[in-house]
Amino acid sequence: MRPLHLCLSAFGPYAGEETLELDKLGFSGLFLITGDTGAGKTTLFDAVSYALFGQLSGGVRSLDTVRSDYAEPDRETFVELTFEHRGKEYTVRRTPQYQRPKKRGEGQVTQPATALFLAPGCPPVEKVGEVDTAIRQLLGMDGDQFRQIAMIAQGQFTELLNAPGERRSAVLRQIFGTAGCRAVQDKLRAAATEAARAVERQDAALLQAFAAFKLPEEEEAARPLAEILKDEAAVWRCDEVLAAADALCAVDAAARAAAEAEEKVLDAKAQTTAAKLEAVRQAVLLHNAAAESARKLAELEEQQEERKARHDALGTVRAALEQAELQARQQEARLPDYQRREEQRALRKRLEETLGRCEADRRAAAEEQKQLEEESARLAQQAKGAQEARQRQTAAEAARDALAARLEQTAGALNAARRLRSAQQTALDAAETFAAAQREYMGAKSEYDAAEALFWQGQAGLLAANLTENAPCPVCGSLHHPAPARPAKGAPDRASLQAAKKELEELNASYQKAAGESGAAQAAGEAARKEFLRLAAAALTQWGEQAPETPREAALALKEAKAKGEAARGEAEARAKAAKEAAEAGEKAEQELPQCQQKLEACRHKQEQLAQKSAECSAQLAAARTLEEELGASLPFESEAAARRALNELRAKAQALSDELQEGEKAWNEYGEQLAAARTLAQERKGDLARAADPAEEQALAAALTDVNIRRTRLQEQKEERSNRLSANRDAAARVKVLAKQADAARCRARLADNLHRTAGGTLVGGLGKQQFEQYVLVAYFESAVAAANRRLAFMTGGQYQLLCHGAAQSRGQSALDLDVLDNYTGKRRSVRSLSGGETFQAALALALGLSDAIQQYAGGVQIDTLFVDEGFGSLDADSLENAIATLQSLADGKRLVGVISHVAELRQRLEKQVLITKTPRGSHMALREL
Repeated sequence: MRPLHLCLSAFGPYAGEETLELDKLGFSGLFLITGDTGAGKTTLFDAVSYALFGQLSGGVRSLDTVRSDYAEPDRETFVELTFEHRGKEYTVRRTPQYQRPKKRGEGQVTQPATALFLAPGCPPVEKVGEVDTAIRQLLGMDGDQFRQIAMIAQGQFTELLNAPGERRSAVLRQIFGTAGCRAVQDKLRAAATEAARAVERQDAALLQAFAAFKLPEEEEAARPLAEILKDEAAVWRCDEVLAAADALCAVDAAARAAAEAEEKVLDAKAQTTAAKLEAVRQAVLLHNAAAESARKLAELEEQQEERKARHDALGTVRAALEQAELQARQQEARLPDYQRREEQRALRKRLEETLGRCEADRRAAAEEQKQLEEESARLAQQAKGAQEARQRQTAAEAARDALAARLEQTAGALNAARRLRSAQQTALDAAETFAAAQREYMGAKSEYDAAEALFWQGQAGLLAANLTENAPCPVCGSLHHPAPARPAKGAPDRASLQAAKKELEELNASYQKAAGESGAAQAAGEAARKEFLRLAAAALTQWGEQAPETPREAALALKEAKAKGEAARGEAEARAKAAKEAAEAGEKAEQELPQCQQKLEACRHKQEQLAQKSAECSAQLAAARTLEEELGASLPFESEAAARRALNELRAKAQALSDELQEGEKAWNEYGEQLAAARTLAQERKGDLARAADPAEEQALAAALTDVNIRRTRLQEQKEERSNRLSANRDAAARVKVLAKQADAARCRARLADNLHRTAGGTLVGGLGKQQFEQYVLVAYFESAVAAANRRLAFMTGGQYQLLCHGAAQSRGQSALDLDVLDNYTGKRRSVRSLSGGETFQAALALALGLSDAIQQYAGGVQIDTLFVDEGFGSLDADSLENAIATLQSLADGKRLVGVISHVAELRQRLEKQVLITKTPRGSHMALREL
């Protein structure tokens, strides 16, 4: 993965929209990210990490703080990254959640987080979660792995280098992501506990299954099973339990078979008695049915006279029905006359409408003819002035182009004026800087001269303090000392004086540099002034103006000439436009005039046709009105609808009379059928009415049937009890058989889970020793990283130092991750905490690179073409810095781009490709710079 373009907006210290063209840095080598503290150097990697994975690079910053405090309220916060991966370009754009002002009204509204991912040949991915998944699948790693591989933070790895074993274990767990191994240990522990509980649950289930056996207390066959179940270790004697249960079930099955044979005998006796009782009860029912038939016949014969009178009255209804049907047929025959009248009425209306349209068309044609005559005259007039308008257009465009050339020359002179103002401001700033440097240097020089005089005075006082009379002075050799110098108060020592001298020399260098820069700026300002006056004179000459001698007057004259020229150019443009429009209108009129004349002739012909059509329509309308009046005089109803309503009323009346007649006939026929059926049934049941049943016989048969049923019920209860017990014991035995197998399997799983748990926990003899599983994996990862780190460290230290990991073979627990350093010059092994500051940086850088290599190796298929190294170079001497840079150059290896985040001055001089971060009171800015 190689970043190509990075665009930030209102992100971190960057107030506006900042774009970094990373592809201009090339595809390999080192580049420097430099700037003041807090300017936003590390924020660039934060932006790359956020664009790819929606996460920042460090644990201190959070997403709710990334919106810039310098940004305008309406400025959108986003990060957009274009990167190359395996030869293809991809773009991802993210906006975090933040508060922004409402577009309407007052107050704040939450802008939700969004994401957009564009891949070649694929539809856009827009949801945040889907973008996260797509990036992880594309790069083959998540955000934590990316930060550990692509961002080498020296402070973090220096802390890791010197951390004790427990702290180093926690850091490495986060780096290598071995929390899953700890989770495996916890799961194995939980699995062992759960397996032991499963055995307990199986034993409890067996005891519960034993309790399901039904054991009759007084039967000898149940005693062996009862004795086994009383044993506390019965769960281990499942085979004996099943054998005793089978014996008890065999006894119950034999007893149930005997009960079933006796039940069959009682069933046959009950069926015979029930048949006899049913025959007696059936005779009683037949006698009662015959009596009911005789009563029904007598009731129907009483209604015979009344029913006959109703049937005779139906003759009147039949006559009324025939009269209604005759009237309906006569009314239906007249319906076609109503339809013919409606057709004549519709024809009359169509003719009236046609006549009206003809008259309207004649009026419209007359109006159209008038308009066409006016249009023809107008087009003829426009066609005459087309050539004259083209000549005016050519003259106006020539004047406009000449003015545009003068304005362009004037604009060039005004641009020179702006360059002059910039050069003058630069010269002014350089002069102020020179004056400040001069004041600072002169003040420091005065202080230094005073300190130097005081120092020499102090030295004389020290010599005078040791003078004795008649002893020679070490300075002048005199034996007498009439006025020895007194010690000076506050005199500086030699070291302080030398430090002040060094500071004075540095200020003098700054003073001389400022003087040179000020002189160069003054010369540049003078050259800019001459260039402006030359361009201004040439531009004003074109306008016929005399060039002023001062730049200010020349600039004012140029602005005035520009304003006049722009006004004149606008007027010329307007004249050219008006002439062009007039010429185009005239040419268009020449083309449209023949067509207009043709339309005028067609319009006149159309008027003649419309007049003829109007006369014909008037004659047809008069004939239609006459026929309509003749048909209307012979019909009784106003319309066909009214005639049909009257016809429907006659049909409804006839239908009602027909229904009444049918109902009467139906009722008379049904009565006749009921009377005949009643007489036939009464005749058939005449014999049943004479016979009567014996009540005593029915009672005796009922008592005998009740006795047989009671004996059957008792026998069924006994059989059911045996069957229930037999079924329950068989079910219990089957369940015990299944549970016994499950209990054996649960005990096997418990033994296996306990062995795995003790192996992962380091308590099983012959396993991982006393090391737990996660610690074992961490040591393996760390030893691989240390081996890779030693290859880097040997190059940076000239083969002097080598990191040594205690490892699983030498240590136990957290101490297995402890680090020592081997000094190959002395052959001694010592703690890494004994390294100096520069040596610690070298070891930390080597460890960081080794960890990055190890993580990338174990990630599998991960390709990172750009790395970032953050700070830590300030503690190195020149040789160590040279070795560190050479190490990073080898890391690039012609295939990778390595970015160094630092503000060390030596790196700014050594690394040609640089990203310069500038910090201002209104936010930071970034730019590429190449030395």
